[in-house]
Amino acid sequence: MPTNKCYVCGKTAYPLESYSAADNTFHKLCFRCKGCNVTLNVGSFKAFEGSVYCSKCVPKPSATQVADDFKVKNALNAPKRKAEGLGAVQ
Repeated sequence: MPTNKCYVCGKTAYPLESYSAADNTFHKLCFRCKGCNVTLNVGSFKAFEGSVYCSKCVPKPSATQVADDFKVKNALNAPKRKAEGLGAVQ
């Protein structure tokens, strides 16, 4: 029977003494917030990029624009329209 290794300590984590969260396995005592090190349970954790956090420490994802995206490049290179009814600037 294959057993998983704890994500934090690397030791064998048997099913009765471990949690599975964020695609990783943790011992119950190793299941702690990455930010403040408080002990978590299955109902109180937040997963972010493979790590577990409490609700106060979870990083906030920031919106970024991907300049290499095909749609963005097309929009930036599109011909610009001129407003109707406006003459040349004097």
